[in-house]
Order: sequence, then C-alpha cells, then structure tokens
Amino acid sequence: MKSEIIEFRKLLEGATNIAIVAHERPDGDAIGSLIALSLSLQKAGKQVTPILADGVPTRFQFLPGADEIKRTFPIECNLLIVLDCSDVVRTGFKVEDLPRGVDINVDHHPTNTHYGIVNVVDAYASATAEILFDLAEPLGLEIDSRVAMNLLTGLVTDTIGFRTTNVTPKVLQIVAQLIELGAPLAEIYERALNRRSVTVARYWGCGLSRLEQEDGLVWTSLTLEDRQHVGYSGKDDADLINLLSTIDGAEVTVIFVEQPEGAVKVSWRSRAGLNIAPLAEAFGGGGHHQAAGAMIVGDLEEVTKRVISATRGILESESETSR
Repeated sequence: MKSEIIEFRKLLEGATNIAIVAHERPDGDAIGSLIALSLSLQKAGKQVTPILADGVPTRFQFLPGADEIKRTFPIECNLLIVLDCSDVVRTGFKVEDLPRGVDINVDHHPTNTHYGIVNVVDAYASATAEILFDLAEPLGLEIDSRVAMNLLTGLVTDTIGFRTTNVTPKVLQIVAQLIELGAPLAEIYERALNRRSVTVARYWGCGLSRLEQEDGLVWTSLTLEDRQHVGYSGKDDADLINLLSTIDGAEVTVIFVEQPEGAVKVSWRSRAGLNIAPLAEAFGGGGHHQAAGAMIVGDLEEVTKRVISATRGILESESETSR
C-alpha cells in the first residue's frame, strides 16, 4: 500500500484538472467520500469536478459541497479517480463514455478488480471514507469541518450507525477526531439514517406488503409500478434492506428492485459469519461479506426464483457445515 500511496501523490501533483466519480445509486459513503476528496483537493489548489451518474439523493443534499456535484464529465481532465466502486461498471457510466482510463481506484470492497493504474484498496476498512481519512496526511490534504462532516457521513452510513462487525476501535477513534474537527455527529445520524419522506415510507409499504420468510431467508420486491404509484424517483430500495435485516430469525435478507429495460437490482444482507459476496459475484455483482448486490438481466419473477434458489443453497450448505 505504501508504494500505491506514493504513486497516488505523484499523480495528484502532476494533475491540474481532476474528475472524481463514485457509484450509481449512491449511498452515504459514496457521496461523503466524493465530496470530501473533492473539497480537500480544491483547497489544495486543484480544479476538481465531482460526478455522480444519478445525482445526489434528497436526503444527502444537506452535506456541504453537495451542490457542486455534476452528472456528466468535464470536457477535459488529466486525472480520473474512482471511489467506492468494485469495478468500473459500478460508476453507472459505460467504459467508453469515461473521459480517460481510471488513474486511481480507492475502495474497500473485497471484490474490487483493481482496475486503476493505482489501486488503494483496503477490504478491512469500514468505509471508503475511512481510507480517505488515512490518506489525508500522506497526501498532504487538509481535513476542515466541511471535509470532516462528509467523511463522518460515510462512516455513519456504511456501518449503519456503527452496527457492522468491521467497526474497530480505530474507526471510533477516527470518529472522535472528525467530531473534534467540527463534524456534527448527531445531525448526521438523524438526517442520514433516521429521517425519511412520506414517499419513502409509502414505497417501503409496497415492499413490506409482499414480505416473505422461510427458514432463515427473508425477501421481498419493489416494482416499477410501485415507484410510479408512490412517486419515488430513485432506482433503489430506499434502504428498506437495512430494515428487513433486523427481522428476528433472518439469516439472509434479499430485496429485488425492478429496473427499466428488463433488469433487476438484487441486494443481499447476511448475519455475521455468513459470507454472501461469492453469491453476488456468481450473479455478476460483488460487495462485502455481509452486504452485497448484483444487477441481473431478466424479468422480476424469473430473477427472484433464480436468486432465492441459489440463496437457499448457501443457507443449506452453511447449515450442513455447522452440524
């Protein structure tokens, strides 16, 4: 990692116009990391364009710097950084539509394909925001109160309020430092995790109404018609998966979100010790041991049958192994 950081700094020093992109259907870590690095580099005198293919969801528009995020790349850039993406496709842009090859890849997903010239990938980090915090000093970047707020948002959201098993003493020490730098923990927790619109609540109701449970497996689906009916503008599950994963007896939770043009976004969550990342990889996706996803071509009913069957197989195998 040390040599990668040295190369990272060299590339930054030689760059004048930097484009930074995070993943489609962005979560708090993608958005917070994107804004934090952009603000730090701007303060260092760089021209920076932060990009999200889907823009910033309403609930994260309170973050300082969120209004600077674009949905298209600048005409010219001489450095491209990708954050929080296990592969290039995860950005939501076609590879041929990127302004150049990926120069720097910063990520914490164990399924990362190391697609950059420089790859700073730490699968043990709780969030990409944690990696960026660690990089600030060796890269000579300042963390002011605005940067701290965005980094803390990444940590709070990707650990679901510090509930995941990768929350270490080091993570909590970073949190303390970010609070000392001016990041408002209570506000971030409230706005990023607790608040939701009536529209989202109604959208959740659609999924909850068709909830199913069977031998440690909990699943549901959200259709294009659901989104249209309640007026939800996103392409995701509005974090319903995190609610479902709290159900008693849920070893694995799955949610299916119908997408336009014959595809389904599938998200898995599992209890500690049950690795579902290989299952997501088998369907062309990736992620973490306990949180993974994939975009699968097919109609909702057909994809649901295939995925539930494969997920049952993982649970049965786990059950046999533990006997």
